[in-house]
This record gives sequence, C-alpha cells and structure tokens, in this order.
Amino acid sequence: MRLIKYFVASSLDSYISRKDGGVDWLFMDQDYGMKEFFATVDVAVMGRKTYQKAIELAPSGPLFPGMKNYVFSHLLPKGKQEHVEVVSDPPEMWAESVRARPGKDIWLVGGGEMVREFLQKRLVNEIGISIHPRLLGDGVPLFAQPYPETELELVRSKAYPSGLLQVFYRVK
Repeated sequence: MRLIKYFVASSLDSYISRKDGGVDWLFMDQDYGMKEFFATVDVAVMGRKTYQKAIELAPSGPLFPGMKNYVFSHLLPKGKQEHVEVVSDPPEMWAESVRARPGKDIWLVGGGEMVREFLQKRLVNEIGISIHPRLLGDGVPLFAQPYPETELELVRSKAYPSGLLQVFYRVK
C-alpha cells in the first residue's frame, strides 16, 4: 500500500512558517536529504494556503516536477489546472482513490489545517520533521489543534553540522 508521509520543516518551537507564511529562516545551503525523500514519492498533496505560498515562491514552473500535484480547496475551482489538480473530496475518499493506483508513496506537504484533518482520519503513515535550530516565537503551528493523540515509533534520525536535526516517525 502507498504510504502517506508528512515531511516538513519546522522551527525548534514547532512553527512551519511565520504568521505571514514567510519561510526565509529555512536553511537552503544543502539538500538535507530531500533528493533521497523525493525518490520515494510521486504524489504531492497540499492545502490551498500552502499551494498559494508555493506559487508565490516559485511562480514560473511546476511545483514539484515529476510528481502529480493535488491541492485541497473549497475556494479554488475543482479540477485540473496548470500543474495541479484541485480536489474538494473528503481526504479519506481521495486517499483511497490515489492509494488504489500504482505508484510510489504520497507526500503530505502541508499545511497545518489539512494535516490535522489527515491525522483525524488516521491517514498519515509517517511523519518526518526537519527541525531548524531557530525559535520563531510565533507563526503557523506544525500541528493545528485539535489533533488526535497519536502514538509514534522512531524510524531514524540524522543530525547535520548546521544544527538541523531530522527525525522520522512511523505512526503506530
């Protein structure tokens, strides 16, 4: 079965961006395992706010080349658009449909509200967090409340000389 993997960058105090969506604080000086991760997925799914921020950061090309990109939204027009497919189905129906097709795993890009819904529906199989050694003090939380209590098992971790720490957990 294709796994749904939430893989995201976070500050040490558990924010995925500033309040305005800014991510200028993220380390971009090396790959930090992204190439290895991207080799395991061929679908990227995100919420509308994350999609709009991604378009703002990289307006000229596909969001994640080589991947099928989905955006969950009730505000954007449903259907295929340039580089993405907008869906408004319940996450469990969408996940069942995508998992039924052959392919690699599925990357749950974010954001916080959509991740909460995927967690509430017990659709997330793995959580990977790149923890940046920075305290933001405020911003968009890593996990939007309320989310269900979820037991995790550490799969692997890696510390980088820059101070970035990556942890990967399997959802039990």
